[in-house]
Amino acid sequence: MSLIAERLSRRLPLTSREADFLLRLESATCIVRRHQLIGREGEPASFGYVLQSGWVATYTDLPDGSRQMRRVHLPGDIVAMPSLALHQYAENIFALTDVAVARFPKRAMKEMFEELPRLATIMFIISQMERITLGDRLSCIGGMQSEARLAFLILDLLYRLRLVDPSVMSSFAMHLTREEMANFAGMTPVHASRKWSQLQRSGLIASDGERVTVLDEEGLLALSGYINRAADIDFSWLPAVSDSRAGEQGAV
Repeated sequence: MSLIAERLSRRLPLTSREADFLLRLESATCIVRRHQLIGREGEPASFGYVLQSGWVATYTDLPDGSRQMRRVHLPGDIVAMPSLALHQYAENIFALTDVAVARFPKRAMKEMFEELPRLATIMFIISQMERITLGDRLSCIGGMQSEARLAFLILDLLYRLRLVDPSVMSSFAMHLTREEMANFAGMTPVHASRKWSQLQRSGLIASDGERVTVLDEEGLLALSGYINRAADIDFSWLPAVSDSRAGEQGAV
């Protein structure tokens, strides 16, 4: 079973054709080393990627030479999906760690929309959830204090990692540098380091430089206003599956 299908099957059944299609998306795997580009902004958007292991970030180069980090991708994410609607990649795709990625051609999306409309609808639902979460993040950056922005980032990573690995409880390896966290949260690295220390002194988190442990999840939620949108996805209106090989129902 593909990594995407495994995650989806915890929430809703998939038909054998849907599962087989997702497995084919992950058939061409390659290893990309840390800090290498997987895709470059402005290049033809001919391929999408399924992240199978490691962390990837997308970012945009700004006219003044600075860089704006846009999203952290975790295992099971389809990377560059928004750019497949365009002729060119809208963002750079950057390996934060050594990663395994499976590359698939854009034409695979044509097959999904024509032959597997239910799966296409599932992907649409997930993309809308991600869009709303991005809006939440922009609201946080635009209207919340610096500690709240870092709290939002921590919770977003924690909840998404729990989707990848249900055994994740309150601790995870942090693969973002202070500079990268600052970039995501819209502040300077010096300010981010100061506010990170403040979160630790407040007893909300503990950090040894390599791992982050959430000590007070409710406190971080209250501080950041973070909403776990993935827990609110509504698949109930999808057509029922009749395939005898469909997976058991179980949460993306």
